[in-house]
Amino acid sequence: MPESAKRKEPAKKVTHTPKGTERSIREAEEAAKRHEQRREAAQKKGDGRSPRWWAPLMVTLMILGLVFVIVAYIFGGAYPIPGLSNGNINLFVGFGIMLAGFLMSMGWK
Repeated sequence: MPESAKRKEPAKKVTHTPKGTERSIREAEEAAKRHEQRREAAQKKGDGRSPRWWAPLMVTLMILGLVFVIVAYIFGGAYPIPGLSNGNINLFVGFGIMLAGFLMSMGWK
């Protein structure tokens, strides 16, 4: 037997054949291509996401404002800042801190 007949050809790679009609396959490939293009475009111009510190700061402001208001109610407006005991200004400061946290929530992405 000739040696060339004994040699086996290298096995071909088995590739995954997409299932479905040609149209559905083409539509799926086009959709994947569009998705990839949008993802690349978003990376180029910045993806619009908030910085990593945004959410922790937002939640911290909300909780700090709540604690500020609770302390002001418990101590009749004399604390947490003793100099602001005139007319419950401590309450306004606490609500202002909470408002800052809630306003940050609108910019969170």
